[in-house]
Amino acid sequence: MKIAFLNLCHCEPEIVARVAKKLTRNKNFDMYVHVDAKQEMEPFEKELAGIERVTLLKNRIKVYWGGYHAVEATIEMMKEALASERGYDYFVVLQNLDYPIKSNQEMEDFFEKHNGKEFIRGCKIAKTKDWHYARKYKIYNKRDDDFYLNNKSKVLKLLHDGLMACISVKTILFDGVIRENGESLEMYYGTAQWAITRECAKYIVEFERSHPKFNKIMHHIQFPDEEYFHTIVHNSDFKYKCIKYDEPEQRWLVNWRNIHYFEYPKEITVFDEKDFDKLMAREELFIRKVRIGVSDKLMDMIDQVT
Repeated sequence: MKIAFLNLCHCEPEIVARVAKKLTRNKNFDMYVHVDAKQEMEPFEKELAGIERVTLLKNRIKVYWGGYHAVEATIEMMKEALASERGYDYFVVLQNLDYPIKSNQEMEDFFEKHNGKEFIRGCKIAKTKDWHYARKYKIYNKRDDDFYLNNKSKVLKLLHDGLMACISVKTILFDGVIRENGESLEMYYGTAQWAITRECAKYIVEFERSHPKFNKIMHHIQFPDEEYFHTIVHNSDFKYKCIKYDEPEQRWLVNWRNIHYFEYPKEITVFDEKDFDKLMAREELFIRKVRIGVSDKLMDMIDQVT
C-alpha cells in the first residue's frame, strides 16, 4: 500500500520535518511538501535535508487564508505525486500542523482494510435555506491578494469588504449549483483534510483541467478548499465509495471529520500533553493541531507509543 502524503505548509518547518521523518520510516510512505510562496524556502530545505522520499515542490503558489490558491497548491501536489513512478494507492492531504497519532503500521493496515474507500465526507449546501452555508457562495469572496492580508489599515480593509459586498449583487441569487458541460454540480462542504484513492485523484485532476467555469466560480467561494474537492467527488460515482455519503446537512466542521481529529470551539484547539490520553483513544490517524512550544511534550509522548 503506497501512500503519498501531501503537506500544505507555511510555518514551523521543524514540525513538517518531524512528521516527514516519522512517516517516511515506512518504505511505502512518501511526502510531498508545498511551501507557501510568501514564505522563505531555506528553513524548510534545511529541516528536510537528508530525509528520504520527501519532495519539495518547485512550483510554489502564494496561499492566502480563505482563498482559492490553497486549492491550486493542493492540485499541484496531486499532479506531482501522480506523475511519480511510485504508483501511489492513496493520497492523503495534510496541513502543516497535523501530527500522526497512529503508528505507520497501523496506518498501512487501516488503508489496506479500507482499500478502495474514499475518505472525503461532504455536506450538500446547494439550495440550502441556512444562511450559515448559503453565504459561502452567495456573498462574493476575494482573499487571494496581498492587499487584503498585508494591509494594516482597518479603513482600507473595510472598503475592501464593502466592495466585495457590492460585487455580491452578481452572486446573491446563485443557488450553489454550477452548470457546465451539461452537468448540474451541487455544491458540497467538508474539511480540508482528506484521503482519496489514485483513481479519484486522477479524476479530480482531469476535472480541474476540463471545467474552467467551475474553477472560476470557486475562486469567489468562502474557504474553497472546504468545497472544491468535496463538490467534485460527491457529484460523481466516487461518492458511493466514500465512507459516508448523502448525509443530512449539519453545521460545523467537526461534524465532517475524515481521518483527522480536531476540536473547534471558537478556533482550532492546539493540543498539549494534557490531551494525551484522550487523543490516544481516538480512532483517527492524525490530530490537528500542534505547535512548537506548546505541543512538544505531547509529540514526544505520542512518538513513544507509536
